[in-house]
Amino acid sequence: MKTIYTFLLLTIFTQSFGQTLKDCSICSTQIIKAEQIKELSIDEIRFLTNDLFARKGYVFQDSDIDAYYSNKTWYKPVNANYTIEYNSIEKQNIKLFQEKTKELKAYREKLINELKHLKNLLDTNNKQELKRKFALDIEDNSNFIKNVTDEIFIEDINWFKKKGLYKVTKDNGDIVKEYILRVDGENVSFEFAIRGGSDIGNGDVIYPREYITEASYVYYFKFENGKLIFEKVIMAG
Repeated sequence: MKTIYTFLLLTIFTQSFGQTLKDCSICSTQIIKAEQIKELSIDEIRFLTNDLFARKGYVFQDSDIDAYYSNKTWYKPVNANYTIEYNSIEKQNIKLFQEKTKELKAYREKLINELKHLKNLLDTNNKQELKRKFALDIEDNSNFIKNVTDEIFIEDINWFKKKGLYKVTKDNGDIVKEYILRVDGENVSFEFAIRGGSDIGNGDVIYPREYITEASYVYYFKFENGKLIFEKVIMAG
């Protein structure tokens, strides 16, 4: 019986402190450890912070957040947010979330700055600096990456958890072209692709062609230690 009891305590301890935190149901009574949020993104940390606030009755101005918590049976909104008081454990957990968010934002800002620098060097055709700074030799790998950087706005990347995306599709009435910047954790890629014939006319053309060009050029980078380094380019089609 003692062995079983010890095992149960160990299981509870592991679940509380060893696993990634999914919500803040324990944030008022248990101090959250850095290990429990180390794999989370800015979005997920923001969710935890809001979840902690919601459990104190915080009234959200964002309609989506408000609708989400209004469907929770435990959510009891207060009359005024300024009346909410947080205990010492909650304050410590909020501080941890804020520090983690600051760290993740700094990481993303460094990545954005590296992407801006890469775009600037491509715009100015600075081959020497591209090779020195990013290990990118555009003479060897052609310059299709510039097709992508000409079309995207680095500041407008859409983010979801640890993934970022900026995608432009152009149909000029003849062929469809795509320009894509993807971020997946530390992996970054630029893709220029020709996707085939135009959508106009549903493939019906005045002068039919036997073959329609389809090709893609994907440039892969790795973002490590605050530096963006080119790894390889894959061409298909």
